Amino acid sequence: MNTNTKNGYIAYGTSVSNLSELIEKCSPIDSLARMIMGEARGESKNGKIACAYVVKNRQTIHRISEFGGPDYKSIVTKGNGSQFNGILSKAALKPKEVDANAWEKCLDAASHFSDERNPIGKCLWFNTNELYNSIVNRNGGKYAFGGGSPVAVVEKVVIGNHTFFRVEGYNY
Repeated sequence: MNTNTKNGYIAYGTSVSNLSELIEKCSPIDSLARMIMGEARGESKNGKIACAYVVKNRQTIHRISEFGGPDYKSIVTKGNGSQFNGILSKAALKPKEVDANAWEKCLDAASHFSDERNPIGKCLWFNTNELYNSIVNRNGGKYAFGGGSPVAVVEKVVIGNHTFFRVEGYNY
């Protein structure tokens, strides 16, 4: 599964120079694989699948103005990459150049994650364990987004080096 020239999209993993080019030329699955490459290329298969399920969960909750939508590409590129910082990395923009083996694993996870059990329930965010713990320790066990008011974490799953979570007010 190395190419996808249907619908005018470039082949999976083809280098792009920036996020605008990625949005213009990459398919939704390619974009999802690139997010996984930028965020979790060193994680286990389960960790990669968990990252993909965050995107799927965001699609399911139907909060397009907040999370983007309706497809994976619009979700992983929402806010010009501010919600998934890894989409802006060299690993996401030039995945085969950075690590072709890791890219194949990320593409496989993006292409087939829905065949696997959802390991994160209804979690909508993830961070490295270190960053997550730092934020909740500073805020009395609650999570604060970008200097906002701390909110209670209602669901949390740790997989590898990432903590997946959902906060109060996000029920579906």
